[in-house]
Amino acid sequence: MTTVATGEDRRPNVVMIIVDDLNDLPLSPDGKPRIETPNIDRIARRGVTFTNAHCNDPICAPSRASMLLGLYPQTSALYWFEDWRKNGVLNQCVSVNRHLQNHGYSVFGTGKIYHGGQSDGAFDRRGPGPDVGPWPWDGKSKQSHLPHPAMMYLYDTDGDMDYKWEHHFGPLSMVPDWKPDPQAGIPGYKGWRLGGKPFRYNGNDDRDKLADELCAEWSADMITKDHDRPFAIFTGLVRTHTPLYAPQEYFDRFPLDSIELPETIDGDLDDCATALADRSLYGFRRYNMLVRHKDRQLYRQWLQAYLACVSFVDDQVGKILDAIDASPQRDNTIVIFTSDHGFHMGEKEFLYKQSLWDGATRVPLIIAGVDGMPKGVTCDRPVSWIDLYPTLNQLCGLPPQPNAASGGYNLEGHSLVPLLMSPEGDWNGPDVAITALPGKDHSQHERHGGTWFPHFSVRSKQYRYTLCSSGDEELYDFESDPREWKNLADDPAYASVKANLKEQLIALRDGSAWQSLDDLHRWTYGAQKGGVVSDDGTLTFSGHSSSYLATIAKYKDFEWEFEAKSPNTQRMRVSYHARVQGNRVVGTVANVPPTQSNLEGTAVPFDSGQWHRYRIRVVDGRCRVWINSKLHSDVVNASDTDVGVIGFDFPGVDEPTLSVRASRVRRLTSN
Repeated sequence: MTTVATGEDRRPNVVMIIVDDLNDLPLSPDGKPRIETPNIDRIARRGVTFTNAHCNDPICAPSRASMLLGLYPQTSALYWFEDWRKNGVLNQCVSVNRHLQNHGYSVFGTGKIYHGGQSDGAFDRRGPGPDVGPWPWDGKSKQSHLPHPAMMYLYDTDGDMDYKWEHHFGPLSMVPDWKPDPQAGIPGYKGWRLGGKPFRYNGNDDRDKLADELCAEWSADMITKDHDRPFAIFTGLVRTHTPLYAPQEYFDRFPLDSIELPETIDGDLDDCATALADRSLYGFRRYNMLVRHKDRQLYRQWLQAYLACVSFVDDQVGKILDAIDASPQRDNTIVIFTSDHGFHMGEKEFLYKQSLWDGATRVPLIIAGVDGMPKGVTCDRPVSWIDLYPTLNQLCGLPPQPNAASGGYNLEGHSLVPLLMSPEGDWNGPDVAITALPGKDHSQHERHGGTWFPHFSVRSKQYRYTLCSSGDEELYDFESDPREWKNLADDPAYASVKANLKEQLIALRDGSAWQSLDDLHRWTYGAQKGGVVSDDGTLTFSGHSSSYLATIAKYKDFEWEFEAKSPNTQRMRVSYHARVQGNRVVGTVANVPPTQSNLEGTAVPFDSGQWHRYRIRVVDGRCRVWINSKLHSDVVNASDTDVGVIGFDFPGVDEPTLSVRASRVRRLTSN
């Protein structure tokens, strides 16, 4: 039920500043270039800085979804750039901004909050939108995401590099001049474009404002307005997202010869997990694309541009803080400063997000303005973005479980309030922060099949342990090796450390109350019994057209997950069988449609030779089926609410064959 606050509601206001692609530079880490961030430091002097904070997936869309909706990527199965609104788990959840709105807060937003504008609309007012431009333009093509014509030499030796637009950098004074190409039908254009319109630039003192400047000023204006109830303002600043364009004055703050290069060592990647150290991955290719141009000092110039953008963002933060300080709300406003994930600057020869090393997972996280909290202190407990939603619930007096009314998932993070009040004290969160990353071929030439093979990593105070989908492992000791140069996963001296961290990783990866269904004795068969277990644990079954395969155990209100493949996929039904009589399935609640969506969203037949991932959730007679993270059916059948079994069948198929792996179930009630 929605509640409305009165004018006497003294709950704190919230200003959350989310920066895009900002790594841990504001924390002054060793081994990286130094930079002054006086305005971010202003927040730190007023509160607690979490020096061991991590994202839950070092990719924009899943990271933001984990924070705004409070579920891990491994729970939602959203690991990549999918639209969370089409995710069968997340679209049933209440976002943090809607939860605030439902319980008496005025909620405002500007800039990049959700990825790609994929908002749920729960804002009382929206300010300027995000745009990582300005952009060069050729006079014809789409007026964004074009590379800079003066930097096309980058691709002389790497012509198939993906996302050419995001490798470019420079001051706004480097005005693009796209030459006409009559043969290609390109009219040419000189100047910048932003938001589909010309971006006026006649020098630093005579130009249009960038998106972040507009968002910061809009936020400052909202703070100074009269409010009759508590407010929450979400401000998403798009820098330091590439392309790294900023006004000239910010480049002037970092002379090239003053920039420190991040430390690297020869052979650093030799003993890393093969899946993570694959040099064909985008981040390695970006790094090599710059360092091979030694005569141009491109790598140092890129670092200069990144530092310039950090300094530019810091100034925008200052505008927001100035408004808070000048407001009568100053003493009742909580400020949260963070970034959606990190970004490598060349350490480990990597230049991107999307890794499971600290460069990509570690984020700045500062919380200030909480009544009674210590000021200017740090906390080195491992925490993550998943903890921000429950923290806001406690600080703002909101119900702790926003999805309770719909029977949905509980939030999976833990409130940071105990650590805000006592940074070295106790809290009920885990001893490690977990991060997921799509595996296999993630970020290679825009092939994204790796979302079905995620890797995971946990960070404790002292160690990082990583378990890849292939079984490869990494272990780093940050006390002796803060650059993650020596992989200790195979060192017998660290066997107990690795085993302990692996146990914690699996517990956080798999959630609670899951029961494996991979054992043959947990299944019963129809007209023909049989089943073969392969070395990797895959169960393969064959039978007659009338046969079915179902568990022995009975369930009510449950979730069932598994991977399956069959040459008869298009006739396979996976469902909740409310009753089983003899060799007949009775009361099937839902069937699996025989199609899937391709990358263009077109329905195509299932590839029978591929593994597909299934999730089935049954609550109060409602059965929902997801295939490869997309909702395929949602059926309510009140007559089938009794306890029943879960299984498969192939009506009309002679001697169907089915292979199943990674099958597990968890009860959602105590039946």
